Amino acid sequence: MMISAKLFAGVVIVFMVITLALITAVYDQRQAIYGGGPSGGVRMSTAGGESWGYWGGAWAQSQVDDKTLFTSGYATASDNPDKVTIMFSVETQDERALVSQQQNAQKTAAVRAALVAKGIAADKIETTGYNLYQVREWDSDLSKYVYVGFKTTHSMKVELADISRAGDIIDAAVSAGANSVDNVYFGLSDAKMQSLRMQALKSAAEDARARGDAIASGLGVRITRVMSVNEGYTYTPSYTLYENRAASGADAAAPTQITPGSVQVTATVNAVFEIA
Repeated sequence: MMISAKLFAGVVIVFMVITLALITAVYDQRQAIYGGGPSGGVRMSTAGGESWGYWGGAWAQSQVDDKTLFTSGYATASDNPDKVTIMFSVETQDERALVSQQQNAQKTAAVRAALVAKGIAADKIETTGYNLYQVREWDSDLSKYVYVGFKTTHSMKVELADISRAGDIIDAAVSAGANSVDNVYFGLSDAKMQSLRMQALKSAAEDARARGDAIASGLGVRITRVMSVNEGYTYTPSYTLYENRAASGADAAAPTQITPGSVQVTATVNAVFEIA
């Protein structure tokens, strides 16, 4: 009797597993046929007159009264930058907060004076951050962190239209007391940015139309009109890393050479076409 009971229990478990698998398969099939969307596969309806599918960057939707085709076009346009932004900091540290702060103020004033002497207007030297905080270091003898002083950091930003002067401005700031060059990046003026964006959008729109024509041709239909369009773009400036020559042991008298790269604008155009 004990063997029969175990056998019966095993048969029941197998039956339940098979039933669950069949229910899951039926549910998945119904989802594929009646549910989902562009991210859920292909949908078909024999009575409702509606079907659509999604492959890569295009999906087509057809209805009894409205047949549409959706495509996305992409394009990238690049150009040489016409402005440069330099971000640097003055950092000081002392056991006393007031001394650290005063030392920082003196060095920052010297950096500003050096930049003004290079022809940078005083109101173009922007403060982007200011911090005063207590510094801790790990003491291996005590096996704990101990406070060793106060650090003051004054971060500034300078933007130049003449990108060839980037190296000279960096050298002037560092020589006057800036001890951290945080970032150097090249970008586009508003006018040049708008021009490059229009180029990228035009090419992306042409790409969306070309994709639509290719899909329509493959399906044996044709595009009759544009129903709707939306667009977007991303802007990628060119970044340059700066290496402190004093820290690297290089000749401090050698001028800093900054070489910019190209700036890119990438556009995306999504279009919905009517097909017949």
